[in-house]
Amino acid sequence: MRNSCMYNNYPLLAPTRSLMRQSRKTVPLGALVSIIHRTHHIVIDERMKRFGLSSGQLFTLLHLAHEQGITQETLVRRFRVDRGTVARAVRKLEDAGYISRTVDPDDRRAVRIFLTDRGEEIIPEIVRIDREWEEEVFAGLTDEERTQAERTLVTIAQNSLRLAETGGDTDYARHWKEKL
Repeated sequence: MRNSCMYNNYPLLAPTRSLMRQSRKTVPLGALVSIIHRTHHIVIDERMKRFGLSSGQLFTLLHLAHEQGITQETLVRRFRVDRGTVARAVRKLEDAGYISRTVDPDDRRAVRIFLTDRGEEIIPEIVRIDREWEEEVFAGLTDEERTQAERTLVTIAQNSLRLAETGGDTDYARHWKEKL
C-alpha cells in the first residue's frame, strides 16, 4: 500500500519524512496553519461573492473598521504583501464605493484610506461572515476545548511574532503583538 504522506513527492525531504514517522504521525504545524489560512480564504471568498468582494478586501475593510485614515503603505506592512496586492484591493473597494482615498495634506505622497457610508454599512455583515466561519471551524469542540485552543493559538502566534521580530520584522511583529 502506498504511503499517503504529503511529502512523498519531495525527495529532498526524505530524511525529514523518516524522522516524522519516528516522532509523530501528524502533519507539520506550518502545514496545519497553512490549511486553516487557505481554507479560510476559500470560504470567505465564496461568501463575499454576493458583495462583489473577496477575502483580500474583507481584511482591508476590517482593518479600516478599526483604524480609519491609514495609508496603503501601512496595509502593505501589516499584511506583509506587496504594494500591487494592496493597490488592487484598495482600487476594487474604491470602485465599489466601500472606501475613499484622500491625499494627506501633510505629506502629498501619502494617500489616506477611509470607509465610506456604504463601507461602514457592510462591516457588520462581513464581521458576521467571519464569525460564522469561526463557529464552523470550532464545531464539535466543547466551550472549554475552544477556549484552550484559542489560548494555545495565541501563545503560538506570540512566539511566532517574537521570532519575526528577532529576524528584523519589527513593524509587523509590533502591530500584531499589540493586538494579542
